[in-house]
Amino acid sequence: MHPLEVFVKRIIAVFFLALFAVPAWAQDKVKIGLIDIQRAISDSQAGKKAREKFQAQVKKTEADLMREKGDVEKLKTEVEKKGPLMKEDDRKNLEKELQRRVLNYQRNLRDSQEELQQKERDMTNEILKDLEKVVADLGKNEKYGLILERSTILYSDSAMDVTTKVVDLYNSRGAPAKAPAKGK
Repeated sequence: MHPLEVFVKRIIAVFFLALFAVPAWAQDKVKIGLIDIQRAISDSQAGKKAREKFQAQVKKTEADLMREKGDVEKLKTEVEKKGPLMKEDDRKNLEKELQRRVLNYQRNLRDSQEELQQKERDMTNEILKDLEKVVADLGKNEKYGLILERSTILYSDSAMDVTTKVVDLYNSRGAPAKAPAKGK
């Protein structure tokens, strides 16, 4: 399950808990805030650093895969050009080598995609954990009864949005100082 889905489910559970826990006479006084988690992640300094680090990993992986693909294409060209002129055993060996390299390339491509997806999830999870703490602190300090994830709400007044406050608070806590430690 994606970390954002887990976070949204937690928020929804808290919403229903708060809805039934607050007495009817006090419901109109509950202070509610909304946060756009994706924007908080992408706008935070830690999110920007994580995205830069991730993009560098993607570029390196792409370069490695392109180099491997080029080698496979060269071998394919060699098989097409020299194959008909080669002895049958040599041609079969070259074709087997081509097939082995194609399969290896496909496996490396799939593995690289899975590895990059996992790294992206790990970076996002780490930031989400920190953001959850910041949201909880903001809620307590500013007496919010409820802070919900904006994507689960069909309509809301923009004045209820606390995303910028959360990002500013998160950045002020030194989140960027923690970001380089992630790569160690």
